[in-house]
Amino acid sequence: MSNVYTRLHCLFSSNRNSANSIKSKLPQIQNPKPTKSTPNINADINQGVKELLDERDSKKLVEKFTSLSEHKYFRTKHRIYGNIIHRLTLSKQLSLIEYLLESQKIYISGEAFAARIIFLYGKAGLFEHAHKLFDELPDRGFEQSDRTFSALLGAGCNSGNFDKVYELFQEVPVKLAIKLSMDSYNAALHALCKLGLFDDAVALLDVMEEKGLKPSVCSLNTVLGAFYEKGEFEKGEKIWERMIGSGVVPDMISYNFKLQKLVSEGKISEAMELIMELESKGLNPNVGTYNALIIGSCKHDDLDGVRRWYTELMSRGCIPNRVTFHTIVPFLCDKGDYSLAFQVCKRMFRRQCSVDKSLLQKVVDGLAKNSMIDEANILVGLGRSNSFFPYNLVLPNQGVVGFFL
Repeated sequence: MSNVYTRLHCLFSSNRNSANSIKSKLPQIQNPKPTKSTPNINADINQGVKELLDERDSKKLVEKFTSLSEHKYFRTKHRIYGNIIHRLTLSKQLSLIEYLLESQKIYISGEAFAARIIFLYGKAGLFEHAHKLFDELPDRGFEQSDRTFSALLGAGCNSGNFDKVYELFQEVPVKLAIKLSMDSYNAALHALCKLGLFDDAVALLDVMEEKGLKPSVCSLNTVLGAFYEKGEFEKGEKIWERMIGSGVVPDMISYNFKLQKLVSEGKISEAMELIMELESKGLNPNVGTYNALIIGSCKHDDLDGVRRWYTELMSRGCIPNRVTFHTIVPFLCDKGDYSLAFQVCKRMFRRQCSVDKSLLQKVVDGLAKNSMIDEANILVGLGRSNSFFPYNLVLPNQGVVGFFL
């Protein structure tokens, strides 16, 4: 089987505490103070952001965040908001998340910031809070627009409330006379596919066209990927044909879905043709492309293929992601290649990519079992010192080493 892939290669914590007890230990939420946006203040805020990202104590993290958020310049940093909520979610600090996002409501001055907070509630799995804020908008003097509604649907998808998403999609626009955008339709398509209602998703594509809203490549990719993942390849091909026929240009996500399907089926010649096609269109293979090839190699029990595609991914300058790590590390452990598994895990820490603790623990256990004690100690130490999300790893027969965020 490795010869098959050679042909392709030639082409390229803590439990939830009550919110009240948390509030007593944190600065009380106050009305924002007027601030001047000057270069000096902005430089101080940038330094504060660096210290914020280096903070590993959850309560201090929230204290620093709420202090910085008094400044308008800080509140423009969308990615910082997502980063902090993600870290607190990983460490299951739901009460702190509730406090932090509640503290931000006083800064809502328009639908954009309101939509951000609604969406972040969903990222933390707090869909009821997202829904509550959406319902409160009129009392706060803001319109319930498609922008905030699509954020609510996104919150539902991120928190896994897919049935609720489609229910809201059907009811709210009629009730509030909201003209739906592409984002809202795409969220509904995602929910339908996650619920396994593929025919309903296709029907919704038809509804979009009837309403004069041409499905985007994102819309079609959602349904395409769902069919391929389910193994309903004929229906997936019909979506691909619909994409081409409607003048929608497939992107790398489209090609990666199709590539993964072909490789998993062992249709190598067709996969080769597809790769040549995407490269002829000026599209460069990305991490999703290599993930598809790595997944295919794993399925066909091809250790050489996995090694080769991971090396190719790195040499091409692609950045491995959570899918890469969760695919390759268990396979390498099962095959006993702990040397490469160790290198991959070190790369994961450099990327600050969050993975399941059990995945890292499996590597530590395997390293120790194979007398690679120095490497096992290094991973335990990296887990302990990881500023993004420390991992409480255990070195066999030597007790717990690490600490909690």
